[in-house]
Amino acid sequence: MDTDTARERNPFFEAVGRVTLAGAELDISLKGLLGSIAHEPTLIMYANSQNTSKLIEFCKLALTVGHLAEEDVAEITACLARADKCRDRRNTIVHAIYAPAESGAGIEAMNPMGKKLGYRVSAVSVEAMESLADEVTVLRNDMFRAGWNARAGRMPGMQPIPPRAPGQTVNGITPK
Repeated sequence: MDTDTARERNPFFEAVGRVTLAGAELDISLKGLLGSIAHEPTLIMYANSQNTSKLIEFCKLALTVGHLAEEDVAEITACLARADKCRDRRNTIVHAIYAPAESGAGIEAMNPMGKKLGYRVSAVSVEAMESLADEVTVLRNDMFRAGWNARAGRMPGMQPIPPRAPGQTVNGITPK
């Protein structure tokens, strides 16, 4: 193998990979949030092998049986709604079959609608995928803050994490 020749990079595949990685990181953050808000070890144990939608359901369940302040429940619920939207968008990208658009400009993602029903086609761009990965990074930061503030931030000697200031960056990303 010639080590002097640089490997050709494909921005499209790199963006798909970044979305895939962001999805895995979202699952890890949901498990962390569940650990922050649930005191039921069995629920946390079941979370180890679950997909994103089930982790979101577990977090919602933990909110109904826990004793959290209303403002914490509202903030966590908002984070879970954002996580569900990111999950849906991630699935559209990660579980798609890609083909050049019929118009000849761009790429389309084809996702199965069901057995023998055909495919749902949607345009996809590198920019949209990069944007989704950035949104997940910001969401993970917000979920950590919400989980911390709901439990640890209320303990004696501990400080809550303040909300992100407008224009403040999160891991090098400035939220929109």
